[in-house]
Amino acid sequence: MTPRFMRKHVLIFREKGLTRGLKAVGWPTAIGLFLFFLIKGMTLYIILPYMIAKGFFAG
Repeated sequence: MTPRFMRKHVLIFREKGLTRGLKAVGWPTAIGLFLFFLIKGMTLYIILPYMIAKGFFAG
C-alpha cells in the first residue's frame, strides 16, 4: 500500500537501517514517511473501525 513515489525511500530504510537511512534521504523525507504511515495507520485501525461501530456507513 506504499505509494509509488515513496517506495525508493522505504527501500533505503529497509536496506540501510534507521541511522544510515536518515543520512541517505535526509530528515524532511524521514519525517514525511513517519507522518504518512502514522496517518495511514490511524485511518485503517482507529478511525475506520470507530465509524463502522457507530453506524456511520449504515445510511
